[in-house]
Amino acid sequence: MKKIITLFIAATFITAHSFAQSETEKGIEFNHNSWSDIVAQAKKENKLIFLDAYASWCGPCKWMSKNVFTNDAVAAYYNQTFVCAKIDMEKGEGVALAKKFNVKNYPTLLYIDANETLVHRTCGVEYTPEFSATFIQNGKDALIPEKRIGGLHKAFENNYANSENAFAYINALDKACSSYSTELKQYFDTQKESDLASATNWMMVSNFVNDPNSREFNYLFTNRDAFAKQHTKDSVDEKIANVFENGLHTAIQNKNDQDYLFIKKKVQMSGIKNSEALMMKSDLDFYKSKKDWNNYSVTASKYIDKYEIKNPQMLNSVAWTFYENVTEKRMLELAESWIKQAVELQNNYAYNDTYSAVLYKLGKKSEAEAAAEKAIELAKQENSDYKETSELLVKIKAMK
Repeated sequence: MKKIITLFIAATFITAHSFAQSETEKGIEFNHNSWSDIVAQAKKENKLIFLDAYASWCGPCKWMSKNVFTNDAVAAYYNQTFVCAKIDMEKGEGVALAKKFNVKNYPTLLYIDANETLVHRTCGVEYTPEFSATFIQNGKDALIPEKRIGGLHKAFENNYANSENAFAYINALDKACSSYSTELKQYFDTQKESDLASATNWMMVSNFVNDPNSREFNYLFTNRDAFAKQHTKDSVDEKIANVFENGLHTAIQNKNDQDYLFIKKKVQMSGIKNSEALMMKSDLDFYKSKKDWNNYSVTASKYIDKYEIKNPQMLNSVAWTFYENVTEKRMLELAESWIKQAVELQNNYAYNDTYSAVLYKLGKKSEAEAAAEKAIELAKQENSDYKETSELLVKIKAMK
């Protein structure tokens, strides 16, 4: 069961015209006034606006607030350089702003001028200590017209065949969670097949090609030995596996069974490392999308026992799916063994919550009650919302 950990952020004190942090707080100083006041401040100070476009349920947004916005170097640069705003895109003024600036993913990090024109954007986080430095660099790029997305687009439009410009622009689109399929095609249309194995084009292929039916992937797949000699066998095999995985996932999303089976057959014949694990994992998603719980259960049993028995996140995810959808006792007992293993590997709130739910469905009252109480205890330590577990505990105690 997926759980979002609630982070408690110290309150920002706001006056009618200004805001300030308490002495015990640190980090980016966000202007929490109205959007019109934020724009007015940007005009007065001749600065760009940095807008953290977030949603209250977004885990990466909370991680960003806790680990990046509080970084001393980040705060020093952003407080001096920008008028900083932080707005929930699903509430109040945020709804209109999300539409205005085409925000569809969270967190989206926007750089906007005082005329309310979007000049630069990035999206998402990297869970690494180095991401604070990356975030500062994103802010620096927003100040340089040639490094903004618009400037990179202009350079690309002037010459599609320039690999340096193409990589910079497509990479910026990728970091902004924007589609780049058209631009990638425009670039590769200027390249001969015989040039695709070059160092520059391998960089383009390895970073941006995700379509298993594309000319570029088919050339890579057919000539993988030649690519491996230049760029290492492991990197080539990993890229091929990633493209197949993306293709299978896309086919499932699009409900295209024919394409799914076609790609799966290519994987079976590919000879790539871990092809069996890739297919079984994809089959789990396929059967889940079909609500075919019989085949899902059989596949999950084989896949977990062979490949994921030491992965608590996978054990928890599949056990929760069993709890919600599977009724066969033998399979629920498998789920019980998996989630018990997950708890032993990582004793946290989410896994104990799933453990109590599975035990409840199996009718094991005393064990379910103990697991639920343990989950609530851990939730309090983790500052997690345990409302659902409390509701489950009431049901458990009512069992006869």
